[in-house]
Amino acid sequence: MSATPPVNPPETEPEHRVRAGLIVLGVLVALAAWALSGFYFVQPDQRGVVRWFGKVPATQRTPPYGVAPGLHWAPPWPICQVEIPKTTEVRRLMVGMTPRLREAIARGELWAMQASPASDMFTGDVNILKVTMAVQYQVIDPVAYLYACDNPDELVRATVQSALIEELGGLSVDDALTSAKAQLETVVRTRAQTLLDKYGCGVHLVAANLDSIDPPRAIIAAFKEVVSAKKDGERAVDRAVAEANRILPRARGDAAKAVEQARAYREQRLAEARAAADSFVKLLAEYRRSPRVTADRLRLQTFERVLARVRKIIVDNKPGEPPTRLRLIEKSSQ
Repeated sequence: MSATPPVNPPETEPEHRVRAGLIVLGVLVALAAWALSGFYFVQPDQRGVVRWFGKVPATQRTPPYGVAPGLHWAPPWPICQVEIPKTTEVRRLMVGMTPRLREAIARGELWAMQASPASDMFTGDVNILKVTMAVQYQVIDPVAYLYACDNPDELVRATVQSALIEELGGLSVDDALTSAKAQLETVVRTRAQTLLDKYGCGVHLVAANLDSIDPPRAIIAAFKEVVSAKKDGERAVDRAVAEANRILPRARGDAAKAVEQARAYREQRLAEARAAADSFVKLLAEYRRSPRVTADRLRLQTFERVLARVRKIIVDNKPGEPPTRLRLIEKSSQ
């Protein structure tokens, strides 16, 4: 005889309802969990970006950009995707020769020596410089920062490096190492920001500072001597200017004094000439009134002036005596 398989008893109505209720409850719990997962919180230093079916709404692409800080809800995946980048954080990156590479070269590591030429930059007079620039930037448009380019950090680095190479190409090596550093930082930051604005990547350069700018290690000693000699020359020029500033006021004072003395002498001579002319005019008027008397008076005044400067001997003879003959012989000066 063959065995008869057992027959399961038919499911009762209460059991069927319980199973259906459990399925509905599971679906509701799943839907509730799905809906609750749509809550997200944006910190004060962040901005939220919500994509609906892969597209960012127009309201998030205009200032103040994105979603403001606070608690928000959006339908979870696959309807929406939420990203929360930091916008107040100052991000920092190095352009040119990185400090790690510089330290490795100083230690004499072979890989660093081989990688060193890739960071060479040329000046306008075809000299090689090793430049390290520290760049700081902030995200001002989180939507553009996330979706306008694949790698914002690399884009910022490449843009700043391009502007740095272009500006160095217009400078001499002496200017780049000495007087043009501040100009180099300002111009590079301005040019790089202009390019980044054209790219529309949503970043703002806060600073672009030269961390170091040096010639290659093999010739750095010679460059230092050149810079030192240039500074010595500048100091010599400064000393000469200081000496000139000390001497010139005195010379100007002496010149002004001489001019004033000449003017005073001229006024004196003019006054004397006017007095002599007035005296002559007055004497002429007297001569016209009394020619003989005036002539005698002039003759006597002339004798008075002449005889006052010569040696005189007066001999007083008594009446009736013959005149005394005097013979004066001046002693020779020999």
